[in-house]
Order: sequence, then C-alpha cells, then structure tokens
Amino acid sequence: MTTTAQKVPFLAAQNVKDVNKAFLTMRNVALAAIACVLVVSLAFGVLLYQAYQSSNQKVYVASDNGTFSAVATTSSHTSFEARNLVLTFMEKMFEHDQYSFRAKLNAGLPLIEERGGRFLFESFERGQVLQNYVRYGARQTITVDSVKLKMNARPITGEVYIKQIVFIGDQRSQSKPLAAKFALVDTDRSDRNPFGLLITDFDFIPYNPGISQQERDLLRDQEAARQRKLREQAEAAGVPLPQDSGPAPAPSPNR
Repeated sequence: MTTTAQKVPFLAAQNVKDVNKAFLTMRNVALAAIACVLVVSLAFGVLLYQAYQSSNQKVYVASDNGTFSAVATTSSHTSFEARNLVLTFMEKMFEHDQYSFRAKLNAGLPLIEERGGRFLFESFERGQVLQNYVRYGARQTITVDSVKLKMNARPITGEVYIKQIVFIGDQRSQSKPLAAKFALVDTDRSDRNPFGLLITDFDFIPYNPGISQQERDLLRDQEAARQRKLREQAEAAGVPLPQDSGPAPAPSPNR
C-alpha cells in the first residue's frame, strides 16, 4: 500500500508540472497575440500608404479659422480655379454702387494679402469712391478682357485686363482700361476664401494686353484664308496672279 509520506512528494511534483504547463500555454498565447497585432498593424500601414498614393487626396482638419491640410502634398490647383479667383476678386473690388460697396469689399479683401488689400482700400478712401456714389447716385461695372496665368511658375503669376464703366443716372461714361499684375500662393481654405489661393504682389500696370500665341495663330489662319480667296477670285476673273515675294532665282548659265 502507498503511504501518506509517499503521496506528498508525488502531489508536489504533479503541481509543479501543472504550473509549468499553464505557464507555457499562457506564454504561447501571448506570443501568438503579439504576432497577430504586428501582422495587422503592418497590413493596415501598407493599405493606408497605398490608399494615399493612389488617391493623391488631401486630408483636411476643420477649425473655426478654416481648414488646414493634414498631409503634405503638392499644389494641384487648376487654371480654372486660379482664373475664377481672379475674376471673383476683380468683380468684388471694382464693381459696386453705394449699397453694395462695403459688402463687396468685405467679400473681396479675404482673397488678397493684407498689404495689398490695405493699399486698395486706402486708394478708395482717397478717391472718395463711396462718397461719390452717394453724391451722384453712381454705380460702376466692369468687363474682363483677359486673365493671363503662368501656372508653371511658383508662385503662380499672372495679369488681368478689365474695362470700367461708370453710370451716373442714365448717363454712361466711356470705358476706362485697367490692368494689374499679381501672384497667387497657397493658403488655407475657408468660407471666406474657398479657392485655397491668395492674391499677393498686386499692382497696377499699363494696359497692354498684347497678343497671345493662340491669337497670332488665328490671325495668321485668317490672313491665309483671305489670300486664298483673293487668288480664287483673281483666277476666276482671268487676272494674272502676282508672284510670291522671295529671293530671285539664280540665272541659268549661258550656253
């Protein structure tokens, strides 16, 4: 028969084995959990990186002062966005009457840097624009002739050409040309400036819009069409055609 003295060492050894087995089991479970966490984190990081690379979209953080980019990306403004900013600014700052003057200035000033906005506002004050609107019942409208942009430059630069027309009662003044140069820099988007661009270095320049390459090509095509029509009419009337100007041919050698 097994005595009590013989059972005690056996039970102690069995308890030690159970504790070791439980410890090994817990360690294996913990290592497996850590491995799973690492695999999931790595997969999430790879998927997130691929999502940013494929979409190339900005992430914005909203605040009371506007929205701020949370991911650094390259500027992706289009010429349409830049042109709409300039058109909106010129309409707000140079087309108004006594009733819309202050409201339009308040809408236009957030689109330009503080120094340029102060320069324009002070020029309106010196010219007593609002007082003249009230005194004469006048209003002012503009027509935009062209907006020229250099989108490949950093910052974006450009020129705008407009004509101003002043109405006093039913009397209309002659249009007055006005031109300005400017630069566009990235800024935070907000309700007051949804374009994500800010006008800087605004300054008036002589009104000389010039001719773009597209306009030159159009004029050249029109002239070529006109010359073809003249030749066709001359041929139909039997009139000899003038020779094209150019270097005279070399005389043939005497034989």
